[in-house]
Amino acid sequence: MRYFIDTNIIIDFLDEKPDAIETLVPLLQDSNTSIYINRLVLIESLRGIKYTHSNKFKQAKEALEQFLQLDIKEGIYLEAIDFARFFKSKGVTLKGSCEVIDFLHFITAKQYGLELITNYKDFNILEKKYKEFK
Repeated sequence: MRYFIDTNIIIDFLDEKPDAIETLVPLLQDSNTSIYINRLVLIESLRGIKYTHSNKFKQAKEALEQFLQLDIKEGIYLEAIDFARFFKSKGVTLKGSCEVIDFLHFITAKQYGLELITNYKDFNILEKKYKEFK
């Protein structure tokens, strides 16, 4: 299987939250699994590590750089914009402060044909509205 890992899973994994560990460890151990992120996930994940925790930062950076990294191509940006506009036209809003990034990660996974691994509560809404959008 091929998975795009959302930032929230990685941050929770780095914070040693049990749900994230239970989600990510089996994927990491499966030799038939390919794990993808984009540069934005890398940056989002690493920026939250305290500056004084240099060893944790180094280990996290090395681990994340082992994941396959996808380019966010112009078509992904354009589709994310169109989908966000469609979404809002239906009177639906997402919870959280990173709505635009959520659309970008969602569309990245769709464009590359990957299953999105996230703990994002509104994922089902995105999936349902995406089917209407298409």
